[in-house]
Amino acid sequence: MESQRPKTIKIFLIDGEPDGLRTVELSNWVGQAVVIPRNKLKEAKNRPECNKPAVYFLIGKETEEALLPTVYIGEAENLWNRLSTHDNNKDFWQIAIAFTSKDNNLTKAHVKYLESRCLILANNVKRSDIKNESESSLPSLPESDVAEMEEFLDNLQILTSSLGYPIFQKIISKEKRDSSNPLFICAGKGVSATGRLTNDGFIVYKGSTASVERSKTAIDRDSHKRLIEKLIDTKYMEQQKDAFLFIKDYIFNSPTAAAEIILGHPASGWERWKTEKGQTLKEFYAPNTGNSLNK
Repeated sequence: MESQRPKTIKIFLIDGEPDGLRTVELSNWVGQAVVIPRNKLKEAKNRPECNKPAVYFLIGKETEEALLPTVYIGEAENLWNRLSTHDNNKDFWQIAIAFTSKDNNLTKAHVKYLESRCLILANNVKRSDIKNESESSLPSLPESDVAEMEEFLDNLQILTSSLGYPIFQKIISKEKRDSSNPLFICAGKGVSATGRLTNDGFIVYKGSTASVERSKTAIDRDSHKRLIEKLIDTKYMEQQKDAFLFIKDYIFNSPTAAAEIILGHPASGWERWKTEKGQTLKEFYAPNTGNSLNK
């Protein structure tokens, strides 16, 4: 998705709760998102936007310790009817985000197209555990309709990320060179990792290594052990003779969480991650150093 000019997001709190039933719109767009917490499904039944054709996302976690959110992507001629069915036969989801049209111009073929494209994009990005068991084939649409649906898809991606679900957002490549958002290195005894601070967290890139030894004084050693086991089980990491090797990029919640896994002992990620010139993460992003994301 290409960068776009700034857009205004409008949120309407249907039940007055900031995390409740709500609609979300972008300026100058006929589409809209409707956010439906599972416990608000009954209240959504008579909402007009919930009784239209829509492409939708069921979002939750398969297990409490899952590394990625679980997402099911679907389409429906009547959104509420389909969600009501999923309420009976799918256990994992806590929230549904659906996209429909304010002008009632989305057809069954349109939402089928959007479902198929969303599945392709989400599977390529791999920012979630896609629950769909089968692929969705693209329906045949007139060329003008395809162009409209691709624009719809661009705005859909903006809103899903803005709502806190970067299902389609690509991880920044290690090869990207940006003086305002550089690579950082965390090195210790026999290990070295490369990463970058992003809006989503701290990325540790493929090819980085982490210590196989855990300090006896490590903070929350059991938590570290469980995370490493999950990273290995989900093929983000593999154990070699002298170190753990990241075989896929992984986004940690914080630089410190990443540094402690890399080094095997308590550490401040803001001090241990450094640029090639030796500037710490803290020094680089501190407001009084003259560095900023916009410089």
